[in-house]
Order: sequence, then structure tokens, then C-alpha cells
Amino acid sequence: MNNSMIINLLIMMMYTVYARVEMCDIKTIGETVVIEEDNLLVHPDGPLNPLRGYIMHTSGYMYNKRFYTPEINTMYKLEKTDKLTASGKLIYKYTRKPVNDEVYSDICEENKKNEYLIQFHTQLIKIFPSSDESLSIVSGVSDGLTSFLVKDKVTPQNMYILAVLFILSEQVDIPINICIEKEKKLVLKSTDGKDTYIDQSLFIYEKGQTQSKNNLKKWCKDIKNLIKFLKAYIENDSTNPSVMKGLLSVPTTYEQFKTGEFLNTPQFLVQSYIYEFIDTKDNYIKFIEAVYTLLTDQINNENSTAGNRARSNELLNRCFIEESKLSYVTNHTEIISNLIKKINSRRACPFINGTELPAYARVKSYDRTCDKTMNDEDTKYSSCVESGILGLVCCLMYDPETGRYNTNHLPNKKETAPLKKFFRKHSVLTETTNQEMNQDWCKVVADLKNSKVLYLKQGTNELDSSLLNILYVVSDITGNKKEVLKEIESIKSMCNNTEQLDIELTIRKSLTNIFTELSNNKNIEVESKPFKVGKREDKKPDLFGSFSLFYNFNDIRNGISMDISVQHTSLDLVGDIFSSEDKKIVKESFINAQSEYRTPVSYTECIIKHYIDLELIKITGSNEYLVSFIQMIHLDSINTGGTDVFKMFLYGKIVTTVCKEYIVMHFLLLYTKKSLKDNSLIRITDNLIGSTPLDDTHTRNRMLRGLICHPRAKEYYTKIENSIWNDFIDDSMQFSGLIRYLYCYVSNIDIITCLTELIRTAANSKNNYIIIMSNISAIANILDKELYESRNFKDREFYHIIDIIKESCKEMDMHKLTDIYLSLLLKHTYTMLRGFYRNPTVYERVIIYLFNIIDDKYLIVENKPYIDCYSSFLPKILEYLKVNGEVLFCYNTRNIEKYNKIIEIINIKISI
Repeated sequence: MNNSMIINLLIMMMYTVYARVEMCDIKTIGETVVIEEDNLLVHPDGPLNPLRGYIMHTSGYMYNKRFYTPEINTMYKLEKTDKLTASGKLIYKYTRKPVNDEVYSDICEENKKNEYLIQFHTQLIKIFPSSDESLSIVSGVSDGLTSFLVKDKVTPQNMYILAVLFILSEQVDIPINICIEKEKKLVLKSTDGKDTYIDQSLFIYEKGQTQSKNNLKKWCKDIKNLIKFLKAYIENDSTNPSVMKGLLSVPTTYEQFKTGEFLNTPQFLVQSYIYEFIDTKDNYIKFIEAVYTLLTDQINNENSTAGNRARSNELLNRCFIEESKLSYVTNHTEIISNLIKKINSRRACPFINGTELPAYARVKSYDRTCDKTMNDEDTKYSSCVESGILGLVCCLMYDPETGRYNTNHLPNKKETAPLKKFFRKHSVLTETTNQEMNQDWCKVVADLKNSKVLYLKQGTNELDSSLLNILYVVSDITGNKKEVLKEIESIKSMCNNTEQLDIELTIRKSLTNIFTELSNNKNIEVESKPFKVGKREDKKPDLFGSFSLFYNFNDIRNGISMDISVQHTSLDLVGDIFSSEDKKIVKESFINAQSEYRTPVSYTECIIKHYIDLELIKITGSNEYLVSFIQMIHLDSINTGGTDVFKMFLYGKIVTTVCKEYIVMHFLLLYTKKSLKDNSLIRITDNLIGSTPLDDTHTRNRMLRGLICHPRAKEYYTKIENSIWNDFIDDSMQFSGLIRYLYCYVSNIDIITCLTELIRTAANSKNNYIIIMSNISAIANILDKELYESRNFKDREFYHIIDIIKESCKEMDMHKLTDIYLSLLLKHTYTMLRGFYRNPTVYERVIIYLFNIIDDKYLIVENKPYIDCYSSFLPKILEYLKVNGEVLFCYNTRNIEKYNKIIEIINIKISI
């Protein structure tokens, strides 16, 4: 990378650190007379109100659209390597490059609409290149749109350029001239020719180039292509007589809004970019003034068509309002600002809903010696442990009195400098953790020069998931206080203690002392579940389990829980968000605000209504209720078969693995046999899979295990190396995880069909016998739940499942297949004796059926280790068969021999 590219990247990074106007500035903009000669302010309902951009950004609309929309083919790949971890596990290589994303060419059948959507999403990728895997307008290339707009020579006129893009997106034509023959210039003059608003060369000069070296120069095609696209789709017979009729438009009713179709409009595209680009109140006011100047110039332009002048005037009236009329319209910014203040002033902990917790991501490795982030795909890793520590440290650094992060209570030492620098940059609470914050945090915790900290990636990056490892990291970055190190060593000494209760008590006390020493708010409590001694990646003993850290402030008690298991660390919320009194106050404020937007009549009001409705659910219900509510929306959207997919993008950023797993899993389970209306759901789930750090074992298993149930999964997700599917279907643990998911978490799905496909897949595995036998109890539990729970036993479906096992396992050794039948017989006998379900008489029919299909010829009397018979219940099973066996089975000689063999096998199992 040459010097000029490095300088350009640094400028871009500095620019984006401070991008986007804050709520206090939005409020000031709304109260400012921006056009003094006409005494005009920004219309609260109009498209210039930055509150729209603020809400859409915090709600993640563009984030979801850019990374998951079905029109875009996201570029990722998962492949196996020949490398192993220290514990001998295979390493997978995952690559994801958003800048290489492409647009599908077959989005819909209608030709004109298909072409529009291709062009729209081409522009979307160009202006939101997101090279670092977070939503970003920065590409790092010198000829990109943002790179062009922040050039020194362009900056004085860049607000006019944005004003042109804004006006074009609102369906008003602007006679901007793009010369692309020799000069390659962007020119816009006033209608009388006296003023020049824009006069910019589109050439981008690299280091050492001059204007005379035209053949070496790049030029900004992105601005030319974006303007061309916007002009081409102005729906005006006099401007574009052949344009697509019924062009997608912004909603004016809430029902229209909830479809999410507006995410494909030029207004959403351009105005989302403008909100990301403009970084200060003063620049935003300059942009507003530029819009006013250009619109009034068009209204006075005699050469413009009557239709375009009328549109200009109509847009002007939507954008601005006279100060004397302001009291007659709703002050949206005041309402939202007050609601946010009410929430933030009552936080005991920095996180009050699950979406605010740090979400792990795939990050670049960091070399502390050189202070360098590595741009190497092979060194990237999943930051699940790092994100867990970030959430913990955010709680420790949070000052509830100011509502900000503060590190003044920590010593000023070399070790604490990176942490203090991080929280100077990220001192304000955020709605979600973005990629930039994740990457910055890795500079705090990566490559610590501490022999007690274990890293998995080249010994310097990707922290091992274990309690002591996490505590040593926290201690190191906060200055290694003596009091903290003493408590960590106390915990370490417990690793060889087998008395579980003593370990738990000692750990809780030590954790309380550690966190009290490091916390801004000393009023804390720690609750600890039992920790177990286990081996971490380097085979050294460590502790695994979970603890909760509670903060008390103004009668509020809430905080986070951290669950630490081998290979994975996760966070959750605990406690109450508000005190009972505060909850009443906040809830009442939101309900009052909600009443203002009961019947929204504008795009702005629709956005605000949706925001308030969702925030009300967040603050009045539990985190579990919020997750359940959003899952219901997602499931409803999936059920439509692809015609209503954009609805999923309107309920918060889709960032957690839990949320992505839910969508992917339920799509695969719902459409195991059911036909799809189009490719939308296939493409969205492909993008969701590709957006997760698949090189992380825990994440990969969760995201891909649903594919076991779907016969066409290989066709859908071709960016996953073919041999990886074989690894999945040969792994009994993957089947166990999926069966447990089917039993515990899935509703409104044809479970029997899913189970049928699962058994077929298992039968095709090289480990088919082990997989089926190790999961036979779980399979039987699902059958019990689905078939026997109702009053009418579904005999046909049960026999169908058995037939599937017969057919699928026909190539299996008959002795093994016989053991499967025997295991099912014993399991159903056990369930009948336990009396779990309301229809016990049907079990006898099932037991008889299973007995009859066992082939005596292949039934060997021996200890069968794979048969799960619930050993403590075996004597009762034996007693039942002895009492009832003769009546149920022994009506011929062959059956008597079979029955006696079964009794002998049970006796062997009991005796062992």
C-alpha cells in the first residue's frame, strides 16, 4: 500500500470516528431558523429532519438491508484446512469480503422492476461498501464516493453535491451537468448563470501525478453512476416517459410502512447515506441551506418544465415551515429526546436490553509491539471472549451519576493507557456494538505481554474461554492491582479442590472483591452458580460456569451474567431494568408519546410510531419477552414463503447469533418439504450464515446444524465447502444439538417431517449406528411429545417413522438395526411406566409393534453398551415385561424365544 493510500485511509478513519449528528444537535437544528430571509425552519414532518436518519440508524434499517437483503449475493467462503488446534481439532478457514458483494440478476420476473432493483442495489453496495464488515460509507479506495466528497478541493461544495442527490431522490430533476468525455467534471450553475454551485473535476490524483498525466488518473465514477440512476427513475412523464410505472415510494400509512418495501426507495438509499456522511450540526445546516437554494432556483427556472417546478415547490413546502406555523405541528424531536433522557437517567448498568450487549464479531489480529492491525484473512478470529470482557468492563467503568463511561478511578500506568484511550473515544453509551468498537477493543485486550494470559491465535490473539484467563486479562488492562491479583490467585488455588460448595462460595467472595475494587459504582453484588474444574485449551486446569454481576442505583438492581464454557463466553441481562416507580414513570411517558402517533399520516410519523412501539416493548417487558416478540415477527415473515421478508429488517439490528440461528433454523425446518414462492428466504439465510464468524466452532455448529434436516441445503448454500457437510452428518453431537432444539425450542413446525429427514440424513452417515443409538432416547421423546400428547394417537405417523428407519437403514448391519428396535421398545416401555402422557394405553400397541419387527435371528444376548435403558429404571421395565410379556408377546414359539432373549439382555444390563 503506497503512502497516498495510507493517508487516504487515515483521513477516512478520522472522518468516520465522529460521523453522525447526535440527538442534542438534532434538537438544535430543529429549533434553528435556517433560512432567515423567509423565517423558515426545518419541517418536523419533512425529509430534511435529521431525526429520521437518527431513528433509522439506531434501529438498524440500513445495516440489515445492506448485509442481509435477498437482492445481494454476499461474498463469503467456509473451507477446511489441514491445520489443527493445540487440542487436535480441525481448523476451518472463513473469509468474508463485503466490498466484493454482488447483485443478483434474477431478482423478480417483471423486467423493468428487475432492472430497477439491480441498479438500486448496485448503488447500495457502492455507497455503503462496508469494507471492515460494519456498515460504513468508507471504502478505502481513492475513487470511491466518500473519498471524493472529503477531498480538500471538493469539501467547500460537498453540501451542494449532497443537496443535489437529496433533491433527485425526492423525484425532482436538477440540471446538473456531468462531462465525462475529456474533462470529467461535475457542474451546476444557477438558472441565471451568475452563481456556480458545483464545479468539480472528477479526477482523483494519486501521489506524484499531475493534471498533465491524464492517462494515470482515476476518476470518481460512483458519483456519475449514482446521479444517472437517480435521474433515470424520476417518475415524471415529461422527464422520463418510459420510466417504470408504480415506482416504489415512501409509505404514508403504517400498514405500508410495516411491509418494509420503502427500503428499496431512492429516498431511503440517499438519505441514509447523507445521515452517515454529515458529521456536525453546522455542516447539516449548510446542507439544508443548499437544498433551499437549489429548490428556489428551480422554482424560478423558466427553462424547467411546469411539472418539475411544481414538484420543486411541493418539496420545498415539505422540507420547510414558517416559524409562525411551527406550533401547529408535532415537535417530534422534543418527544423522542425526552423519552431517551428518561431512560438514560435511570440506568444502574450501561445495558438495559439484550440488543445493547456487545455482540462478538470477526476481527483483525493486532500486533502490540508494532501497534499494527493485521490485514490478513488467515489471522482474523471470532471475538466471543473479547466481547464478553468488553461487556464486563463496560459495567465496571460505567458511572450512573453521569450516564457515561469513566476511567478516572484507575491508575495512570502504561498498562491502563489502552483502556483509558478506548473509553475516551467510546465514552457515550451505544445502542449496539459496531465493528469499529469491536476492533478498537481488541487493541486493548490482544497481544498482552502476560505469560498468564492464554491466546489461541499465534499466541497473541483470540483469548481462550476460561474464568482465570478472563480475570487475568481484566487485571492486566486495569493496572494489575495487588488486591485484584491476590483474589485471582485465591481462585486459582481452588482449581484442585473437589468440594463444589466450597469452590462456589470462595469464588463468589473473590469475584465480589475483584469487581468492587475495579468498579466506578461500588454498590455491587455477585451471585455465582457452581463452577466446575476443567481443562482449557492448553490442558491446564481452569474454572467453567457462570456468575451474575448486579449494580444497585436509585432502587434499581440490574446487571449482566457471564457464562463461561469451553470454547465460548456469552453475556445476558439480569435483574430489573427500572425500579417499580421508575418503570411507571417511563412507561407512562412512552404511552403518552404512543398516543400522539396512533394514526400516522407521514413517513416520519410512521418511523417514529414504530420506534416508540418497539422501545415500549423493550422497557416494559423482560428481555425474554422482547426476544420472543421479535422471533414471532420473524416467524410470521418466514411463513409467507418470501413475499414479506423486508418486515424482518424493521425490528432492530440482526446482530446476535441467537437471532440469526432462529431465522435460519426455522426457515430450514419449515420448508423441509413445503414449496417456496421465490428465492428470497434462501438468499437471506445464505447472507445470515455468511455474516457470522464461521471459523468459531460454537457459532458454526449453531448456524449450520439445521442443515441436517433439509435435503436441499447443499444446493442453497454453495459457499460452504462440500466436505464440511460430511463432517456435520458424521458428528453425533450435531444431531444431538438439533434434536434438542427440535424438542425444546421449535413450534408451529411439522416436527415429524423434520425428524424424518434427520433420520434419513443420519442413516447416510458413516457413523449411522452410533448417531442413531446415541440419540434414540431423544428421538423417542420427540415422538412421545408429538404423537401421544393428543387424545387421538397418530398411529400412522408413528409407523411411518419406523418405516423410514427401516428404509433408511436397510444397508446397515441387521444386528445393529435390531438393536435400534430393541432400544426403542425399552424406551417406550420406560415412558409408559413413568406415565408422562395422558394416553398410556397406546403404548402397549407401540410396544407390541416394536417387539414384532425385531428379528429374533439378529438378536444377540450380550451387553449392549449403546442401548440407553435408563439403568435406574431397568428393574421396573423388567418387572413389567415379566408380568405382561406372556399376554402381549408369547403367542408362538418364536416369540417366546425372542421374549426370553430380551429378558436376558435386560438382566445383563442390570448386573453391570
